[in-house]
Amino acid sequence: MRNILVLVVFFFTTIFLGQEQSDKDIVNKAIQFLKVNEKDLLSDKICLKAIPNQKDKVIVLLPVKTNIDPECEECFDIDNNILVWNKNSNSFETNYTKKAEWTSDALRFSELKIDTGLYYLNKNTRAFGIRYSYSASSRVDLYTTEAINLYYFKNNKIIEVLHDFELEKFRGDNGNGCENALLEKSKSIFIFSDKFTDKFNDITVKTKFKDYTYDDDCDKEIIKKENTKSSVLRFDEKQKKYVLVQ
Repeated sequence: MRNILVLVVFFFTTIFLGQEQSDKDIVNKAIQFLKVNEKDLLSDKICLKAIPNQKDKVIVLLPVKTNIDPECEECFDIDNNILVWNKNSNSFETNYTKKAEWTSDALRFSELKIDTGLYYLNKNTRAFGIRYSYSASSRVDLYTTEAINLYYFKNNKIIEVLHDFELEKFRGDNGNGCENALLEKSKSIFIFSDKFTDKFNDITVKTKFKDYTYDDDCDKEIIKKENTKSSVLRFDEKQKKYVLVQ
């Protein structure tokens, strides 16, 4: 009898696992759901990530090229498509699309990722982020930047509350060797209050700036100037977005 019970449990467990969709399956279903052409996908930048504390739900980020320049391989706009896949119902429960959200041209669209950090806007709302990076193709004039959008879920909808906020920037000129390079870097972090209310809290932004160069061996950084600045992102009730106030 015990052996029979073990076999029954194994049988139903196998069926359950066999029904769970793989990442590839989910992406294929997203393509069908949105009715996009596979040849227009930025396939290397498609992202999937489980929603924290809701492991049965997966955020799918499907970037699609549009307004493609036939004479420039790296020149096109990119539609931002965010979907939420429910593993229990095997269906998409919500989706968000913003046409031509990003552009790739002289500044190459280089990276895209889902960020499920501890972005608590208030006591009941946890946001998630979409981070995206650009980089210049020149080896002399150096430039990279990373920005973030923040979104949250409300009434089965995805709502954007922060748009195109720059988190990191690097720029410089190394045309005359490391010892003559002029390099600038900034990096920001968000600090969320632990005193939660019903309203969306302010977000403190701390940004560290650094001007530097390298030694003759291109090994050690030589700091020219360094400082830190604090500012605040505040939720604007009219715009329904976070805006920088100081």
